Amino acid sequence: MAEEDDDSGPSVTALARESFYRLFADEAIPLAGNIAFRTLFSIFPFLIFLTALAGFFGNDHLAEDIVTYLLSVAPEQLVKPLVPEIRSILTVPRTGLLSLSAVLTIWSAMGGVDSVRVGLNRAYDLREHRTTLWLYFMNVLFVVLSAIFLLAFALLIVLAPVVIAAIEARAPGFRQSVATLDQLRYPVAILMLTAGVLLCHKVLPAKRLNILEVLPGVVLTVVTWVFLSSAFSIYLVNFNTFASTYASLSGLFAAMFFLYLAALVLILGGEVNRVLEVRRLLRARRFMGDGGA
Repeated sequence: MAEEDDDSGPSVTALARESFYRLFADEAIPLAGNIAFRTLFSIFPFLIFLTALAGFFGNDHLAEDIVTYLLSVAPEQLVKPLVPEIRSILTVPRTGLLSLSAVLTIWSAMGGVDSVRVGLNRAYDLREHRTTLWLYFMNVLFVVLSAIFLLAFALLIVLAPVVIAAIEARAPGFRQSVATLDQLRYPVAILMLTAGVLLCHKVLPAKRLNILEVLPGVVLTVVTWVFLSSAFSIYLVNFNTFASTYASLSGLFAAMFFLYLAALVLILGGEVNRVLEVRRLLRARRFMGDGGA
């Protein structure tokens, strides 16, 4: 059976079976919990850094624009309990970007990035060989570049209505001939999500992988996340047991549980890529062996 898979490529069932086996063998269950906790722990420090960086760029409202956009595309039942705290962070002026507190904030935000790095290394069967100093630098750079990218995207959100209005002044009816920003927000969010997951697979593992190698796992992760967010929202509306179990902390625990499932899916994407890579190597060795014979 394995030989048939090697010749014709693994069937979907065989690929899924081997990927899930590796997922449990690599102890992804506790690892996903670690990623979920550290990601939730790092969200608010990252937002603090984002608002500070926005003020440093001269526009205090950029961070609020991007967070408002992200909240508009996120499942309402998941983010609703966190919205008051997020809004309070965005309304507090942030100065002293280069202060010690900002450094500590970046350090806290690095936790989520580092956990994803460990999870992907485990999925790809990689042993970390980079120095601790380089890993810290990479994590800081990842956080800073992510914030800059989000702020640049926020500029597009701000400028898009201005550009559309300017064009419409010279070409009446232009707004009706193009899709509105509201119609585009979900496709753009999915593109941003795909780019972010792709960047994680390209940068964080202790091995440089090309786009074609990581693309199957990236697509699987994004598609499953979209389905998972919809299914989890429906569950929270119709069959929510978190409220009766965790009382006032139900929203926080629901967000934590969703992040836990999302982390499992992220690791599974790496496992799928690794299984496909092993299959390719086996087929290449078999081809070389047949050719040599």
